[in-house]
Amino acid sequence: MKVSKNEMKQLVDRLPEDAGWDELVFQLYQEGKVTLGLAENERDQPLTKEQFQQLFIRAESAHDLPADMRNTLIYHPGNTTTIAMVAGVIAAGFAFVFPPIAWLAAPVAFIGGFMGVLAGQQRAWVAMLLAMVTLMPFALAAL
Repeated sequence: MKVSKNEMKQLVDRLPEDAGWDELVFQLYQEGKVTLGLAENERDQPLTKEQFQQLFIRAESAHDLPADMRNTLIYHPGNTTTIAMVAGVIAAGFAFVFPPIAWLAAPVAFIGGFMGVLAGQQRAWVAMLLAMVTLMPFALAAL
């Protein structure tokens, strides 16, 4: 999109004297000149000034993270899910090395994952899956 210098000057002249970069970028957003990498559903609805500032805070906090951790979506597992996931990984890791640990950790993972699912915690089902995968060979061997 080509923009003349005159148009840019007019945009800057409309800003207050004490305006900062945030105000300039917000003005560009309002004029439709920049989308800031917004998701498509975010582009459909105009942002308020507070939502726009939160977007900047989100982008600034993600700037210091390694590239593979810059997912700005929120994922906060609950304590139950976290414990269940750890137990599931321990169960899967020890399944072939020292099975008694897996026998103890897998039920903890399954019960914790189930409680997490009931509580509506994100990705709690993963712990249940780890427990089932860990216990499946032992169950099949017992038959």
